[in-house]
Amino acid sequence: MSRKYISESASRCHNQPMRDALLQDFTFAMRQFRRSPAFTCTAVLTLALGIGATTAIFSLVDGILLRPLAFPEVDRLVAVTTLEFAPGIAPTNLAEAGYLRSSYPNYFDWRRENHTFQSLASYDYTARLFTKANGEDARVIRAGRVSANLFSTLGIAPVLGRDFTAEEELPGHRVIILSHELWVTIFGASPDVIGRTVTVSNQPYSVIGVMPAGFHFAIDEPALFWSTFAPDMEGPSPHTSIRDWDALAVVGRLKPEVSADQALADLNAIQRSLAQHYSEDKYRPAVFIQPLLKEAIADIRPLLMVLLAAVGVVLLIGCTNVAGLLLARAASRRSEIAVRTALGASRVRVVRQLLMEALMLALAGGAAGILASLLLLRLGLRWVPSHIPRLYDVSVDARVMAFAVLLSAATALIFGLLPAWRMSHADPARTLRESGGTMTSGRRRNRIHHALVVAETALGFCLLIGSGLLIRSMLNILHLDPGFDTSRSVFFDIALSATRYPDPAKVVYLDKILPEFAAIPGVEKVASGHPLPSRGGKDNWNSFTIAGHLNSPDDLPFAEDAAVTPGFFETLSIPLLRGRTFTPHDNIATSAPVAIINRSLAQKYFPTEDPIGRYFTPIERGIPRQIIGIVADTRGGDYLDPYQPRFYLPYAQNPTHQRPIVVMKVAGDPLSYESTVRTIVDRVDRLAPMFGYRTFAENLQLQAAQPRFEAALVSVFAAIALLLSALGLYAVLSYVVAERMRELGLRMAFGASRSDILSMVVQRALVLGVTGIIAGVIASIVASRLISGLLFQVQPVDPSTFVIVAVALLTISVVAALAPAVRAARVNPMRILREQ
Repeated sequence: MSRKYISESASRCHNQPMRDALLQDFTFAMRQFRRSPAFTCTAVLTLALGIGATTAIFSLVDGILLRPLAFPEVDRLVAVTTLEFAPGIAPTNLAEAGYLRSSYPNYFDWRRENHTFQSLASYDYTARLFTKANGEDARVIRAGRVSANLFSTLGIAPVLGRDFTAEEELPGHRVIILSHELWVTIFGASPDVIGRTVTVSNQPYSVIGVMPAGFHFAIDEPALFWSTFAPDMEGPSPHTSIRDWDALAVVGRLKPEVSADQALADLNAIQRSLAQHYSEDKYRPAVFIQPLLKEAIADIRPLLMVLLAAVGVVLLIGCTNVAGLLLARAASRRSEIAVRTALGASRVRVVRQLLMEALMLALAGGAAGILASLLLLRLGLRWVPSHIPRLYDVSVDARVMAFAVLLSAATALIFGLLPAWRMSHADPARTLRESGGTMTSGRRRNRIHHALVVAETALGFCLLIGSGLLIRSMLNILHLDPGFDTSRSVFFDIALSATRYPDPAKVVYLDKILPEFAAIPGVEKVASGHPLPSRGGKDNWNSFTIAGHLNSPDDLPFAEDAAVTPGFFETLSIPLLRGRTFTPHDNIATSAPVAIINRSLAQKYFPTEDPIGRYFTPIERGIPRQIIGIVADTRGGDYLDPYQPRFYLPYAQNPTHQRPIVVMKVAGDPLSYESTVRTIVDRVDRLAPMFGYRTFAENLQLQAAQPRFEAALVSVFAAIALLLSALGLYAVLSYVVAERMRELGLRMAFGASRSDILSMVVQRALVLGVTGIIAGVIASIVASRLISGLLFQVQPVDPSTFVIVAVALLTISVVAALAPAVRAARVNPMRILREQ
């Protein structure tokens, strides 16, 4: 007989008793659960809530933050950002830096002169009018204007057709690559799409490739098709020649064995040289390099970390709750465990049995939690703000399932270890003696239960504080004064491409179509402008000089500029504070150059003088303009800084501005006019469709989408935590009352009234609640600062929020204590003493 055979036989003999013992533990645990269905269901549902919510949030975190980008050697892909510093700020002070995109000339210099990158690529995402060659399927969709080497830099090649060539970056080239999604939806996944002609902004483009399914780029705003930047190379003043036109995002692939620090030093040396040679880069002497994924999810990372922490607190409260239930249940089994120990059961066997029960509860809760997480994700993704990047990667896959299983096992240890340890260390003789009818329960036995309740209350307090602060922040955003009437106003865009509608032709088009909109029954006023209130952004900012003011070239005044047609302010009911608004005469290209400013610009740049009649000169236009009016401030696109300086120009005097968006003031339901508007637009020009029809009220709601999502999700977790804390307190008090029935009977037999017993139980609940609140206040003062970046016009330590949450928790504590207190007050002392 071989040694290997003997060894295997011994191993089987050794493992057989262990398997038999575990099977016995499993069978015994199942029998215990069948005897206590209420306990089993409560524990499993509590864990399912915690594990399900945690798994759902982990799916978000995994899909957005943790899962690597689907590019080869992704660790070598980095994003490059330009750093801008105010005069007098050291270029090493990153905390004071402004993070900008790049210009074409700077990108070209980086690409040509660097020694550390295998390749540097650029991209700019936008929206373009896309149609088939015959004019069908006209739609405005997301597009990317990219360097020819972008896809090769990412390491992804088209699945059909070919990639861009370097020659196709040059003027005159018009080629595009389709996303897999667009190829399927518009072209039916036809393989002969290669070579077809489509129109982009009314220009013919040839399809040369299709990207693979699942390819998404840019990461935060994936395009549906891509073209080269050849159009930006064309014209008398092409974008590729403007060094301060910061529109490009830059991504690079490091050479093998080159670190990010080496690449940073390399590009910084180049950028310092550019800052010395070009005035546009004077205050841009450095760059910043970070992993591509980190750059894409930088804005959403704090929110996801807060959500993960919040759901972790819910899970911890659930584990604490179940631990309390198991402690109470184990206490009721003291006699059983004492007898087993007295008959020879080892401490290890007792711990193993109790941990087996905890593990089975955790696995059952985990299985239910996974089902709950699938449901939560299916329903919840509809409410996640659409601008959050990488939502397309969020799913419950093998990684998430493994996380749920490990989480279930971990929870079993968290809530099962304490009861198992406590019961295994109990003295059998003392336990049997205390279980007799002559003994009453002491306070020491309930200390752990009380500690668990205090911990639950403190954790719940923290979550409620976070929820309260986020709700207040959201309400502050929603209640910001927009500065105009949003109740009956709508806006929509018309796809007037530069090919078919050069700048002066847009003016003619608007002069023709705006009267037709005005003639629609129910339309009270109509106008157009760009950017609109509650929209816009840094792309529309312009520096200017003021006649009679000493303007340093290094520190010029700046403001957001807008181009509007006459009637714009009246249509949106933007108050005129002084002077006048634009007239039809002003909206003539040859009329005297005029402008209207808002209150913020007047207060900032004309603090002690009357701006009416004064002249200023926008740098980009170079034409002095007379200020003829001052209007009220309106909200911009950034709610964190809502009221920015702005000046308005007549659109016909500034037709090179982005095409204006139509605004209408209507009677009745604003959305009921959409089909009529679309009919008029199609009749005037079928190849210039209307899109983006929306009310201003909807737009303001969209601005608050992320804060509302934050507040709603944390509030749901806080509500779950509050419910679990109340259930935990109820369970503990019920257990304490049941254990101390003999003591309560004796108290009443010696003269204690029912109100005394009632107040004693409620008082204990209040003591536990106040202790938990005090601990929660201390924890919340620290934890609330972690969400300060998500708050708007509310302090992390807001007294009113703390007071409201404290009162709410105390009220819940009293409510949770009422049922056990009433049960205790109804004790019949004679019956209790007779039974004991």
